[in-house]
Amino acid sequence: MSHGLLAGLMVCGLVLLVASGARLHGWYLLACGFALAAFTALERLAPGDPLAHWAALALVLWAGCRLQFARQLLELRRFAPRLDKAALVLLAALALAALHAAVETRLPSILRVLQALVIASTVILAAGALAVRRRMNWTALLVCAGAVLLLPGISAAHISGWSERPLAPGQVNPAQAAVIAELALLALAAAARLRADRAMEMRAHALMNAPGIDALTGAASRTGFERRGEEWLRDGRQFSLMLIDLNGFAAVSERHGRAASNTVLAAIAQRLREQVRADDLVARLEGDAPGEDGEGSDHSSFAILLVGNPPRQKLAEMAIRIETAGARPVAHEGRLLAGGELSIGIACHPADGDTLAGLLESAGRALQHCKRQRMGPAYAFAGEISGEAARA
Repeated sequence: MSHGLLAGLMVCGLVLLVASGARLHGWYLLACGFALAAFTALERLAPGDPLAHWAALALVLWAGCRLQFARQLLELRRFAPRLDKAALVLLAALALAALHAAVETRLPSILRVLQALVIASTVILAAGALAVRRRMNWTALLVCAGAVLLLPGISAAHISGWSERPLAPGQVNPAQAAVIAELALLALAAAARLRADRAMEMRAHALMNAPGIDALTGAASRTGFERRGEEWLRDGRQFSLMLIDLNGFAAVSERHGRAASNTVLAAIAQRLREQVRADDLVARLEGDAPGEDGEGSDHSSFAILLVGNPPRQKLAEMAIRIETAGARPVAHEGRLLAGGELSIGIACHPADGDTLAGLLESAGRALQHCKRQRMGPAYAFAGEISGEAARA
């Protein structure tokens, strides 16, 4: 039964490898193959057989392949770099253990070292799964479940006892059962990850093709912003415009790279949407399309169209909430980046302009006035700036 289950899991790994084209599934396929070879040898070879130590080598290779597969599946290098470094140390230790098993014929010592390394790697993977649970829920939960099953099975089993006599046909070994159960759950975790990735690709494709939507942040693009603003102007609606700039945003890209700056932009856009009503519009005015490398752009201007004519006190309170939300740190690849230090210029229709271009100009003057102030709030109203200040 165990041989049939492992062979079936190898087929699952092959299907995942072909369906995704991702090399990480090759590690899963190898893990299943080495586990099958190890259990077959341990059941059929006598303890004193000169080939018996190759069964231990196969187990060491199983441990290394499943650890490499799981760390790539969970993207520990990106989301939990410290745990990933610990996993790399264990991989190096397993490589040394493999060399030891290739030349050492005494099975008990090899299997005891293997047992300790498998327990340590399982703890690392469980911690990594908990660290990335919010990003890949089902995948992380299934990896955790596999660790919960494997850890007691490996810890409780007298693995070195396998070298004393071969396993009897039909004999249930807790470690062997735990290994197979974890491999089955890892296959489900890989399938869940593949499904989530496909769904994300479909959403990104839909955003790329949706008119008036910025693909990077999911906010309205400049085209969508202008369309909504002109529509409200034609309908004679009263509305307000908030023009928002991320101060010092270029330094994020310079220090941490384009991927980090994109993460900050997407986070700020989401926080802006959380502060407005369903009828309001959040737009990214720059970087309507991805750059040549497909990763977006370094522009950082946002705008909010607020339907109605709320009193200035309400607009000021909203600006303060937006500033507070934008200042929260942004998580990226297991570390926290400084949030956006926002400056906000506010213009109202029709008091500060009767065209969208006029409102943008008024809000832009208020924004620049706000950025020039060393003290005071992070927002400014176009109607409260004197003509001399506006000209300056």
